[in-house]
Amino acid sequence: MNIKYVMLLVGGMILTFSSCEQKKKSANIVVTELSRNDSAQNTNAPKLKGDKELNETACFVAGMPIEDKKSKLYALTQTPEWKKHSKNMDQIWNSFLQSAPKIMAFSQDELGAVNDQCKTIFYPFGGPDYLFPNTFFPNMDTYFLIGLERAGNAAKVKHPSAATYRLYQNAVSDILNLSFFRTIDMKAELSNDTIDGVVPIISMLMARSERKLVSIKHKMINQAGEIVEEKDESLPANKKGKLVEIKFFKEGTNHLQTLYFLSTDLSNGGLSGNKPLMAYIDKLNKETTACFIKSASYLMHMSYFSIIRDAILEHVSAIMQDDSGIPWRFYDKSKWDIQLYGAFNEPISMFAKYPQTDLRDAYQTMEPKPINFRIGYARQSNLQLSILKKQNED
Repeated sequence: MNIKYVMLLVGGMILTFSSCEQKKKSANIVVTELSRNDSAQNTNAPKLKGDKELNETACFVAGMPIEDKKSKLYALTQTPEWKKHSKNMDQIWNSFLQSAPKIMAFSQDELGAVNDQCKTIFYPFGGPDYLFPNTFFPNMDTYFLIGLERAGNAAKVKHPSAATYRLYQNAVSDILNLSFFRTIDMKAELSNDTIDGVVPIISMLMARSERKLVSIKHKMINQAGEIVEEKDESLPANKKGKLVEIKFFKEGTNHLQTLYFLSTDLSNGGLSGNKPLMAYIDKLNKETTACFIKSASYLMHMSYFSIIRDAILEHVSAIMQDDSGIPWRFYDKSKWDIQLYGAFNEPISMFAKYPQTDLRDAYQTMEPKPINFRIGYARQSNLQLSILKKQNED
């Protein structure tokens, strides 16, 4: 997203420090649970079980202790280098959690209808940002994230050093201290033999947010828009279909959830030749699909991102975004009920060529509701929640 600014995040999420099936550290902060009673979901289904190796590795790189003393990673957690890494990760995470109750309250107060109706979150331009869609919409069955970053493979711990640990700390610090990943930094952080894509980063964030990993697999989208097994698992990560599936569940629940990350170009040039992805979008259940757009570099303000912009407006029933998403002028007010939040006057100077005077006017006349957390690029944060009117649903 070519962002050069470092901006302090005052938005957070309902997440708690956790360990992988262990006692929590005394310094950990427990945050009140979000949303509807998901612990009762799938009560008749077989009890979910996480993959031991995946979860121990995720905990290790996230700076969380390993309880099993027989684990090959346990000895490494006793080294001074890892203990320093754990302390640094705790500090990074703690700074993020301080504002967790604010987004928790927003989700409860403002997003109940969307959370009740929808099962899928479509998140274009999101990169590896698992945290925010999962915070705003915690109980979705499916999260479909798209970015330019490499997908990569499950984290592997070989011979970690202080430099290795710094890579992991740097990789997550943006999303924990900012509300977005910076693409320029991500390119450098993913260009090494320790973190080969976004999957290790997402795994770390899931471990810290009390999610248990069940499986991580490479998948592909066929010409019919169906997600199927990758044909050739022997291919290196950069030659695969660039789609990764992560199955996970929240600790204490029996609700199996799925996150997909797709590495692809969403410009008109990229999408016009990507028939499988377009077929997948066409097959989305409009009534149960919501879209989340944040810190999207104002790409859909440009004519050469019109295909993805039009596809979103056509195939979802709810959109929550900041002003960097779909321009105000493209929302047909006869079809969408729109609630404004926060404040908007103009974008930051880097994006000054996208002033959106019509959105500014709307903020002056439509009585936006206040928000008490910061999200996106601007110091005066804003969100727009658009719900498709019932008579316009197909």
